[in-house]
Amino acid sequence: MIHAYVSGPPGSGKTTLCKKVCAALKLEQLSTGEILREHIKQRTELGKIAKKCIASKSLVPDDVVIEMLVERMAKANERGWILDGFPRTTEQAVALRMKNITPTVVLILELPTSEIRGRLVGRRFDNKTGDIYHIEFNMPRDPEVAVRLIHRDDDTAEKVPPRIEAYSSYNQPMHREFLSVAYDIDADRPIPDVVTEAIEILRSSKKGPSNQVKEVVKKSLVIEPQPEETEFSPPKSRPVSSIKIEKAPQKIENEIQRLTTDLQDNNIAPKRAPSMEVTKLVDMERFKTMLVSGFDVIKHGRRGAPHTRTLFCDVEFKRLFWQKPDKKELKAKLDQSIALADVIQVVQGMKTDVFKRSGDSSKSDRYLSLIADDRTLDIEVASEELCTLLVNGLTALAS
Repeated sequence: MIHAYVSGPPGSGKTTLCKKVCAALKLEQLSTGEILREHIKQRTELGKIAKKCIASKSLVPDDVVIEMLVERMAKANERGWILDGFPRTTEQAVALRMKNITPTVVLILELPTSEIRGRLVGRRFDNKTGDIYHIEFNMPRDPEVAVRLIHRDDDTAEKVPPRIEAYSSYNQPMHREFLSVAYDIDADRPIPDVVTEAIEILRSSKKGPSNQVKEVVKKSLVIEPQPEETEFSPPKSRPVSSIKIEKAPQKIENEIQRLTTDLQDNNIAPKRAPSMEVTKLVDMERFKTMLVSGFDVIKHGRRGAPHTRTLFCDVEFKRLFWQKPDKKELKAKLDQSIALADVIQVVQGMKTDVFKRSGDSSKSDRYLSLIADDRTLDIEVASEELCTLLVNGLTALAS
């Protein structure tokens, strides 16, 4: 069964791709917009909430949209479904996961910024059929259809840049949730070529895990003057717009292989032996850069549901901090940190009471815990490989 998310910048052809792929593979196309309109038309309780939000020109709450999606997915046919343009944020992706909705494949359409503007400004919609046209290269032959086409308000030249910025700030970080099942597709090609590649990916996904994985998150650092030294120095601030997820043509295993080196090569001798024997350690310079830059994880706690947090380290590598994601800069707070000197052990798997309470045994190879005398920091990451990388690297820093 295929459960696919389709993501991509505005104008990249997500809806067109979904329609054609679903027709070819007999899958169900799921669109949050259509599902919202259906609930409003049927006057369901969720539809009434959505109608009030739309009338007041406010966003429909994520929990309402996700409840609608879960209900609709339960009715999908046995071949599977494709979700068009959702989730758009890390929080939405995590919320779906908490409802046991996980994709088997994530298709990420890529389109140059220069091409996005031309596609959006010339795009036209047929409200009667939902079909999408373009005034330059895809106008309908039927004059009756042509006269009823509309140009959406947010497809104007003035509104395109903010939409591109929003995609960079929210959707691209969200893609990190799906490192092991994500496929990039070049959308700057004829539609038949894009559709053919997507179908091949979806068909091959039935045979096993994805064979294309994104590189471990690498983010650009904003170099600023060093502040006055304190007990711990907070990391350099970073505008959201400076964060980029770079593509990698190789599997994450290859990135780990490049990062890991022999313990002897790193000249690091642990002061105490951890429970997990560390035979290899990360290339520490690259690992430290990743930690100071910050990256998103799912933090599990003693109470409440797991939630996404940005994890980062101070420039002295004395403390590991966390904060809510999508902030414009990293801010170190003592009450949201753990001192690496206090960490006795870094372990992988469901070893703590926290994970035994909120964890899922099928994901245990993606769980790691930093254990101190009086507390634990329990986090979930996107893949087993990234988890192993963090366990080895943090063990070295805490030693």
